[in-house]
Amino acid sequence: MRKDSRCSGTSSGTNDFQYLQPVNEKKTYPRLDLDKNSCESPHVVVLGAGASLAALPAGDLNGRRLPLMDNLVEVVGLGSILERHGIRVIEPNFELLYNRLATSARYTEALKEIENEIEEYFRKLVLPDKPNLYDKLILCFREKDVIATFNWDPLLAQAYQRNLSAVGFEQMPQIVFLHGNVATGLCRNCRTYGWRHNLCDQCGERFSPTPLLYPIEKKNYSKDEFIHEQWEILRSHLKHAYCFTVFGYSAPASDVEARKLMHEMWKQNTTTDFSQMSIIDIKPEPEVAASWKEFFIRHNYGIRTSFCGSYITHHPRRTCDALAMATLQQRPWPENRLPQFETLEDMQSWLTTLVDEEKSGKLSGKPC
Repeated sequence: MRKDSRCSGTSSGTNDFQYLQPVNEKKTYPRLDLDKNSCESPHVVVLGAGASLAALPAGDLNGRRLPLMDNLVEVVGLGSILERHGIRVIEPNFELLYNRLATSARYTEALKEIENEIEEYFRKLVLPDKPNLYDKLILCFREKDVIATFNWDPLLAQAYQRNLSAVGFEQMPQIVFLHGNVATGLCRNCRTYGWRHNLCDQCGERFSPTPLLYPIEKKNYSKDEFIHEQWEILRSHLKHAYCFTVFGYSAPASDVEARKLMHEMWKQNTTTDFSQMSIIDIKPEPEVAASWKEFFIRHNYGIRTSFCGSYITHHPRRTCDALAMATLQQRPWPENRLPQFETLEDMQSWLTTLVDEEKSGKLSGKPC
């Protein structure tokens, strides 16, 4: 499936697979270019619902709340649908409720109504004007990096689109939607995809919605071509990632297949002896460590409770470079902490100084 030329950041062309190599290749060092002072190995970030809640704890531009699985029924307003179909809520969260309904032939109509209501709710979410965590995520990574999200909300896509002109397409990270997204659309006739509000650049027809994967334990990530392709982009980069960050994603029971796939990809990573994994989660550190322990390589991991304390904000657009200089070259760079900004324009202006340095062909390692 081919990307629409106007759907920046969700491509699956040759650029996206530049790190794809045979599974049985030998372990390697990260791709460090000392002439440029840069590390070309990617930073891969995986986002869960906790990231969206952290971005907009008070709700979106219109005060609409960001739901988690534990309160999705209440926040989205599914009570009337459940009552109309005589469904009692006895589970502690939505994923368990949905699993029960999906395994019964009695609730086919109810599931359709539930899915439509969820899609409509997420489709209406809008980023506030002030800069937020999603703007930081988009601006803190380079074109070699990938931000993969399990979330249905359009916030990452909106942040991408409103920062594109300030940074430029060639300097923007790739984004992929592992469970589908309300901001992306498909033209299955032309086998292309793009932003939902665009038209297909081949036939001019309006894009149809991408499929959303709901919380059932046995997801088939190969069944739909779009979803399969999104996972292939993640796979190609995670195999060669130097930094791997999981933010607000706890790998719930309904995502057994997703966790298994990511673990298989990570085990095949060619730089695991040197790479660093980071988890951003508000849960107690021992609980987080126990949940992700099979991903950890010796002590090459870190756990943080907030995005602000992460390596990403200490070295924006330079995470892999700074890590390589500190650990492989014994020449650590000084921190270049991302300040707090009142306006999006100020944030863009501060970060474009780093973009200009990238375009010059050599990184200085100096703070802004």
